[in-house]
Order: sequence, then structure tokens, then C-alpha cells
Amino acid sequence: MIELLTTHAEAPWLPWAVQYFFFIGIAASAALLLPLAMNANSVWHPWRDRLALVLGISALVGPVALLADLHQPARFWHFYTQLTPSSWMWLGALILPVFVTLSLVVTFSLLRTQLQFKQPWINRWLNLPLWPRGRVLSALAWLCAISALGILLYTGMEIMVVRSRTLWHTAWLPVNLLLTALLALTGLLMLLECLFPRGQDAALLRRTLIAVLAALTATVLLWALTGQWQNGDSWREAQRLFTHFPFWRHLMLLSVAGGMVLWGLAALRLNRPLSVFDLLPASLAMLCAWGFRWVVLMNVQTVPKYGAGLYHLDPQLLSSAGVIVAGTLGLWLALAGAVWALLDNSGVRHG
Repeated sequence: MIELLTTHAEAPWLPWAVQYFFFIGIAASAALLLPLAMNANSVWHPWRDRLALVLGISALVGPVALLADLHQPARFWHFYTQLTPSSWMWLGALILPVFVTLSLVVTFSLLRTQLQFKQPWINRWLNLPLWPRGRVLSALAWLCAISALGILLYTGMEIMVVRSRTLWHTAWLPVNLLLTALLALTGLLMLLECLFPRGQDAALLRRTLIAVLAALTATVLLWALTGQWQNGDSWREAQRLFTHFPFWRHLMLLSVAGGMVLWGLAALRLNRPLSVFDLLPASLAMLCAWGFRWVVLMNVQTVPKYGAGLYHLDPQLLSSAGVIVAGTLGLWLALAGAVWALLDNSGVRHG
């Protein structure tokens, strides 16, 4: 009877996808802010180097998780041998290499000016005219920001277009992915400032956090209002899950509670000097952004496309999720540590 009602199938999206969407979202958000930070008169200018650092590392770690999610990494080649312009995933395969290349070029071009080695040949290599600077570098940063918009668009659309997953099939999903990516970036910058303070005014990060939370709150309300008004499939499916399944009811209530706690912490710390207490809202902001991707990509797969009841995530998949999360986070930290050591050995402190 169970097999007749809900024919179980393996989850096509694995925890690797959650990590990819998380890190590529952070990278794309940093790419959007970096051109502004390169303007000396911009309020984001003091955060330029940290934005470049986050951009370069996240743009490397994200695609590593994506290749792992393909089950067979060689499948990546199929995107370039089989033309499918109607597929958002195929379009993403064209945009992603451009974005990663521009991210690495812009990041290295910005950070190389702070590197100074004892070996003269390395310094000569770093000062070669082939590395972009000035207006050329600024133009590349804007091109990187444009490609980041492509990343954010394709990652949202490749989920939204799946009509059989009614929770996904709403135009508000790509918007929420963008806003939660900005939420994660703001939390990460605040976390870095707490751990490695440079004496910068954190008011900008606090205002940004409040603005992003306000935008997220507005999109959730608009999703509910438009869904109720237009009888949207995504809204009706959310109502059904909330009504009939305690797991989803508790999950949705937990999400609301987490958002309210983050709102309270952000408002409480708005006009206070940066301190160790800011680690809490910073970490919670990143956790909420990651949790949103886990629910969208993993928990939604427990809802059958056709049939009754819910699937259960494979225990082996859940046990491997911890290794996947730790591995990708460890890779990010290892790359950050390597860059930090290079800058530190070159005399750059508190960078």
C-alpha cells in the first residue's frame, strides 16, 4: 500500500547542492557590492579587500561542491557538447565559468598590490602590466557584477521552473535566494570584523542587516498575500503541509521564530559598539541563510510529486551531510587561511 501511495525515489538534489547554492550566493552578493567598494568615496570602500577575499574564495569553493553534486563530474562536459538553450542549467554552465574567472582575476588584482615577497622575481611577476588596474580593473569588477546577476538568476530559475514541485514554483523564490545570500554575506562580514577587528565602523553592516531583514519580511508577506489573492500553487501547498503534517508545521514555525529572534538581535545591537555579542546575530544570519537552502533543496524533496504522505530522507544521506558541510567549510577556511598567511607575511595586518 505504501508503495502504491508514495513510490519512493532517490533524491536528485544532494547536500552538495545546498553548499553550492550557499557559497555561490555569498560570492555573487560580494561581486555585486565590490564595484561600489572600489570607489574611494563609497561607504563600502573600507570593506573592499574583505569583499574581494570573500568573493575569490567563495567563487572557488562553490563550483567544487557543484561538481560533487553531479554524481559523475565528467557530466559537466555534456553541458558544452549538447546545446540546450531552453535549460536554465545549461545557461548556468555558460555563466559560471565566466563568473569564476572574473572573480579570481578581480580578487587577485586587488590583493596583489598588498603582497611583497623577499624574492625579487615574484615581485616583478606581481607587477607585470598584464594584471588589470585602474579603469580596466573597475570595468572587470562591473562585468563580474553583471555575471553575478546571471548566477543569481539561473540558480533561482532552475529551481522555480520545476512545476511538479509546487512549493518551488513561485516567482518569489529567486528573490528570496538573492536576499538570503545578502543576509549570509552581511553575517560573514560582521563575523570577520568581530574575530579580526580593524576598527571599522560596523554601522553600515548593521543597517544592511536591518534592510535585508525588512526586504525578506516584505517578500514573505507578499508571497502570502499574492498566493491568497491569486490562489497560487506554492501558497496552497504550504497551507496543505502546515495543516496536515506536524513536521512541516514545526519547521515553518521554527523559521518564523528564527527570523523574529534575528530581527530582535539586529534591532538591539543597531546603535551599540561592535563587541563579542555581535557574533550571535552574525552567526544566526548565516545559519538562517543556509537553513533556507536546506529546506528548499532537501526538505521539499520529501514531499511526493504525486501521491500521499511524506518521504523520509535517507539516513545515509543525512549522515553524509555533516561530512559534506564540514568538508566544504573546511576548504573555505583553508583557502582563507592561506591567503591570510600570504598577506600577513607580506606585512599586512588586520586585513
